[in-house]
Amino acid sequence: MRKQFEIVFEKSGVTAIADLLEDEAPITCEDFWETLATPVRDTLHHGWECGPEMWCYVPAPAVEPPYENSTVLPEHGDILYYHFRQPAARDAKMIYDIGIYWDRGQSKIAQGWIAGNLFARVNGTEQLRLLRREAGRLLLEGDGPVTLRRKQ
Repeated sequence: MRKQFEIVFEKSGVTAIADLLEDEAPITCEDFWETLATPVRDTLHHGWECGPEMWCYVPAPAVEPPYENSTVLPEHGDILYYHFRQPAARDAKMIYDIGIYWDRGQSKIAQGWIAGNLFARVNGTEQLRLLRREAGRLLLEGDGPVTLRRKQ
């Protein structure tokens, strides 16, 4: 049985379930699972530069993860873990976030391509419909609160 976590869209109360891809990205999954020992609450944004992406910051891991199972072309339901240094013009600080893709996307922003670790996936037609509905709500209503927590 795969470990799973919940993405709770707090404005609507909708919850999507994501499976960790432990065989494909074991270090990222372990770090993220440890992060979720305490639920993470943050602001969910629409990643309009990357297309069909919703994203939020996550706490920095104890140890910097390697790039594993990385991609710049995520598919429907893919969740990528990003860790990169901002350009010097933007304070050059480290960024840790996840991108939740509700359709085929790309990890390209104004500064160029950014590879993310594909470490989780939302599966199933109904779950993907939930993601698309919440992405539409995000575009219409603006940023909103999200909680990430382990599924028991």
